[in-house]
Amino acid sequence: MKEQVIHVGDKVEMYKISVQSEMENQVRKQYISQILDYMDGEQLKFAMPMEAGRIIPLTVGDFYEVCFYTKSGLFQSSIEIIDRYKEENVHVMIGEFTSDLEKCQRRQYYRLEHIIDINYRYYTKEEEILERRLMVNDFANEEARMSCKKILNEVKNKWMIATITDISGGGVRFNSSILHKKGKLLYLRIPIVQDGAERIFELKGEVVNSVVLAKKTDYYETRVKFIEIDRDEREQIVKFIFAQERKMLRRSTL
Repeated sequence: MKEQVIHVGDKVEMYKISVQSEMENQVRKQYISQILDYMDGEQLKFAMPMEAGRIIPLTVGDFYEVCFYTKSGLFQSSIEIIDRYKEENVHVMIGEFTSDLEKCQRRQYYRLEHIIDINYRYYTKEEEILERRLMVNDFANEEARMSCKKILNEVKNKWMIATITDISGGGVRFNSSILHKKGKLLYLRIPIVQDGAERIFELKGEVVNSVVLAKKTDYYETRVKFIEIDRDEREQIVKFIFAQERKMLRRSTL
């Protein structure tokens, strides 16, 4: 069953299984890896995780909960790291299954740590009202319609600057000089380069939380989840993320 679901090249998320973390309800560290080969029915060869361009050597004997991103969807299992070594300039590790492979029900998207400068703005009630008036043509005359259109354009041009620090198919995390209220609606203008061409994604999002950055009392980290994003836009973002991961993996082997 495993061989029919999991394939070489599939991305995985790994979380260390720790009794202490479970008891203290700590946020577990996420490690990103990729399947390199099948050793046998119960063992897989993984690329050693990387973070900020550095290899993160996982310890032999530790246990991890693993989420597999496959063509058939998300699956999860637990593994034990039983070996690690360097193979043709690639740092690898061997994981052995310690539980059955099960369908993963959680709705998560793989996140890529990546720096992207963006513009964003608030989506306000005023904008919603103006757009509705234009849609139904609720005006006494043409002059009133043009005035509404002018005000709407002014509202839509109040862009601010931020820097994305990670991105997924489900949302982004960005740093800016403004603390944002949870539930606030934003429009984000995100430039993404694919196949040598830049495409601007203008996406609507909702603030999940916003906190002051450590050691930077005048700078804030904000998490935003995408809303009303269409399937093609999400797929293009995920495609970009995996393309960046492949580039990072190739650079690490040079």
